[in-house]
Amino acid sequence: MKKYSRHVFLALVFLATAVFAAGVPAVQRFLPAKDEIKGWSILPDSLQYGKGDDISRIYDGGYELYTKNGVIDAARQTYKHGDDYLEVTIHTMKSEKAATAFLEYWKKELKGTAKSKSIRGPNFLVTKPNVSRYFVTGKYFTTVIAFHSANKALGDTEQFMKLIDRKIRKS
Repeated sequence: MKKYSRHVFLALVFLATAVFAAGVPAVQRFLPAKDEIKGWSILPDSLQYGKGDDISRIYDGGYELYTKNGVIDAARQTYKHGDDYLEVTIHTMKSEKAATAFLEYWKKELKGTAKSKSIRGPNFLVTKPNVSRYFVTGKYFTTVIAFHSANKALGDTEQFMKLIDRKIRKS
């Protein structure tokens, strides 16, 4: 009887976890969790999510550019490590082709350079005014923007990019 109860309990835990995970949009599941990158914590109340016209919750003006270019939904989270801050925004695009086209649009607009070899997909780097990495993994277009010294920000944004890319590829 104990063995049966244990199996039922484990099945219920598994089911509850699956139901909870199913209710969270994919873009939120791909955001780094607390301490998933050593020393970085999530800034309280910084999670923003929008779908369709509600993307305006993230982009305070100009969100139409995103929806027009194939953004379905997006999640943004801010992270803190001491006095350093970093912001991650992950967008679900209507297709991988739309994600790559939107990346190319931003690369031209921001004069992006220097593709990182640490991930396989298309990506670019901007160093002014802030260190920012833009990349595509499948149908997801992601930005990682650091708000601290460029020397440290290069490594920090690279760590976040690699983790997010890996999480998306595993899904």
